[in-house]
Amino acid sequence: MSGPTGDGPSPDGGPADPVPGPEGGRWPKPSRWAVVTAALAAGIGTGFLGTSLHGHLWYAGGTAIPLGAVAALLLLASVELFVGLWSRSAWLVVLCGGAAYLCAGVLSQQRGAFGMISANIQGTVWLFGIAVVSPLMAWLAWAVLRRSR
Repeated sequence: MSGPTGDGPSPDGGPADPVPGPEGGRWPKPSRWAVVTAALAAGIGTGFLGTSLHGHLWYAGGTAIPLGAVAALLLLASVELFVGLWSRSAWLVVLCGGAAYLCAGVLSQQRGAFGMISANIQGTVWLFGIAVVSPLMAWLAWAVLRRSR
């Protein structure tokens, strides 16, 4: 039997009941503009947070491991997957990744002696990693959404 949170199959054996919204009704479906705005905001926010995180290194012996860039890419992957599954659209994962890449690209511009993303191993892993992680997360969101239909 399904509880009030919709965490199990419905009494007739079908899919889980929707999570009840305010006053026992369903939550309204967000408008397309709200979903697009949320995906862009999530991408820009992740771009800022990932850029501030990417510079951390961990030294194992004489080898520098870009642990901050890996953590930033893990953050990006989780945010993109959340956006894709929440919006039920793999294309919005690509939009979120594009916004993160644009944000990181703007922050990598050298303004005099200042640039937040340098031409080092951390910056390379972060910038190229965005371009690799975003299509992978879009594919994963597409696969999960296709299965749930």
